[in-house]
Amino acid sequence: MSAGLEGRVLVTGGAGFLARGIYGRARREGWSAQFTAFSRDDAKHAALQARYPEVQCVLGDVAQTSLDDLTLLMRGFDLVIHAAASKYVDRAEAAAFDTTRTNVIGSMNVADAAIFARVPQVIAISTDKACAPVNVYGMTKAVMERLMQEADRRSAATRFNVVRYGNVIGSTGSVIPMFMRWAAAGEPIRVTDPLMTRFWMGIDEAVEVIVRARAATPGTVLIPPMRAMEMKNLVRMALGLHEYGALPTEGVEVIGVRAGEKRHETIVQSNESVRTLHRADGWYEIGPPTSRGAERTAFELTSKAPPGGWLGIDEMRDYVAAAALV
Repeated sequence: MSAGLEGRVLVTGGAGFLARGIYGRARREGWSAQFTAFSRDDAKHAALQARYPEVQCVLGDVAQTSLDDLTLLMRGFDLVIHAAASKYVDRAEAAAFDTTRTNVIGSMNVADAAIFARVPQVIAISTDKACAPVNVYGMTKAVMERLMQEADRRSAATRFNVVRYGNVIGSTGSVIPMFMRWAAAGEPIRVTDPLMTRFWMGIDEAVEVIVRARAATPGTVLIPPMRAMEMKNLVRMALGLHEYGALPTEGVEVIGVRAGEKRHETIVQSNESVRTLHRADGWYEIGPPTSRGAERTAFELTSKAPPGGWLGIDEMRDYVAAAALV
């Protein structure tokens, strides 16, 4: 793994699951970074400070805090990790205004404040749902990516990078904790589509993407070679089985696809692949829409044929256990 982060680091959405994963790894590995969590949830701040008293907490909302106040807050920071987002696919379909306010307007505010405060680098967290988006959450995250790439073009003092990846195992609102709770309670596991595939990664892997983005080419979207799993095998994991196979016939209820969901996710789509560099380390960097480079053959990377291969059931179980400690 990489050496970690250093200096003064501001994390928007800094009381969430991903942020806690950052603080936990920093503590384990003795990073020299000093973290400040910026979040709108006071109750989460109290829980965060009980566990990570070394993290300073500031209450606020990226979309509603004034630009002047955000700029003042960011002065003196070496890095801003922009993780604040409204991220629930089904809820976003019914709350397009609020999702846009947080994910688009909030991101514009973060980018502007970082430029005005002359923060050296911003790393923004995106999602595979921003790739060929079909739902409000993905659409707003796609706009966020372009906003950050544009901010990089117009800023002389601040570098902007984006990281794009799939589902982080155990994160708030993830299907995995629900599956595990239903299985433990003896309730039927309700699955949308057993053949649906999703990209998955452990919390330390997600943190590693952010750490590597420190050295990524400015203005690019950094993507790891993701692994995936079919929903039927995720159900098998929750039921205590150890091998890939068919969807169990007992203890499972198929409920159908929810609004805004795809059967398979895409992490790089063909139109953007022609401005995508496949690095020697196996990772990918997507250049901004204005970038021009050598002629490249178009390709797509999907969860149906994951570039990192398939995630094993026992390995997924280990990731779930690790997520419970975050």
